Amino acid sequence: MIRPRNFALLYALFASLALLLLVHAMPPLQNADEPMHAFRADQISRFTLLGEYVHNGSFGGAVDSGLVAETDATVRLKFNGAAKVSHDMYLPLGWGSLTAAGFPAALYPPVFYIPAAMVVAWARHTGAPIPHSLVLMRLAMGATTIVIATASVALADTAAIWLFAVLLLPMSLALTAAITQDGPMLACTALAVALCVRARYPHTPSRLVFAGLCILLALVAMARPPYAAFAVLVLITRYRLAWRLAGMAGILLAVGGWSALNISNVMVPHAVQGVIDPHLQMLGILQHPLAFMRAMAVTLWHYGPALAQNFVGTLGWLDTHLPIRYHFATRAMLLMAVAASWLAGTGKPGLQDIAWVALAVTASCFGLALIQYLTWTVVGAPAIEGLQGRYFLMPALLLGVILGRPRAWPAPAAATWLAIPVMAWPIVSIAVTMHAVIARYYF
Repeated sequence: MIRPRNFALLYALFASLALLLLVHAMPPLQNADEPMHAFRADQISRFTLLGEYVHNGSFGGAVDSGLVAETDATVRLKFNGAAKVSHDMYLPLGWGSLTAAGFPAALYPPVFYIPAAMVVAWARHTGAPIPHSLVLMRLAMGATTIVIATASVALADTAAIWLFAVLLLPMSLALTAAITQDGPMLACTALAVALCVRARYPHTPSRLVFAGLCILLALVAMARPPYAAFAVLVLITRYRLAWRLAGMAGILLAVGGWSALNISNVMVPHAVQGVIDPHLQMLGILQHPLAFMRAMAVTLWHYGPALAQNFVGTLGWLDTHLPIRYHFATRAMLLMAVAASWLAGTGKPGLQDIAWVALAVTASCFGLALIQYLTWTVVGAPAIEGLQGRYFLMPALLLGVILGRPRAWPAPAAATWLAIPVMAWPIVSIAVTMHAVIARYYF
């Protein structure tokens, strides 16, 4: 029963079912930050790879006026639990002329948006209405995510159990069924973990595996620079040291190169009270590093429970909540997935490998906190603003590098009994997720 291909097939089944349900149940552009990602896909469909400053001083670029009109029609649902879906949100708006708009997603690299951008190009050519096009964009992004994630589960040895559990969390399913870069990014992180597992144990690891691992880590880190810390995973593999150092350097150069193209265009939000200034904030950190550490501690103390809930699933614009009992049960399921993955394997990871993974996870989480403190938090604020639990899904997947080992044969009975509820839990997750979405937006 504990075979990666079994978990891969189950993942593909559950994720496809959730995708088909969520792309239709979630109202247009109501996944977190979905409008700006739709703008970015539209931008890339016209081969505009870099953003630019627009007339109002914000960073973004030219986008289709029909997409802007659809955003305006659905904006009242955002952060408003009392607002419900109405007929005007599904009017057959057509694609129009270009208009300037500001959206931070213009900073992101284009690769993860290619499926949605292809749909936009087709829809504009055929005249497909925008609400229908948005559904097709979600399907394209979701199908891409599912294909990559299924391959990752199939290749991950005993880590397949852990990847399966994380990839089928409600938050992960919501990202899969959204027009955002997060779904493909999540799947590519999982595939990088699986390739890292494959590159650690075979006696003659493939050069193709090494190349794929480096490319995936570079793409993920370019999309969210704090994930550049994942590059240390290359050092855990069994390749020659020169290869490992060259691969790590290539990843960091790719991230640095893309960041250099956008460094002067870093977009910060407007603060109602106070000033958001990355330069002043960094100066404050350098002069008073303990103040930043205190801000991290305060953030964990006050916002830790909300971050933990968002990691499992707080859907929509963080206003579609799942039952607290479900959150506690899901955390128990994740612990069972860790235990099953560990018991199902043979051998033990070295302390050095554990140390590298711990460094990658710690450094990426620290980087997430730092970048939100610099670009999203008012100068001198006592806590970090803008952190979301979904940002930590990718670092959580890295635990699979430690859990992924050759399978014991036959599988220990304890591992099998722990894996059974993990395999069945997505049925509960999908039901709970759909109930929460329908209750939030339709009743």
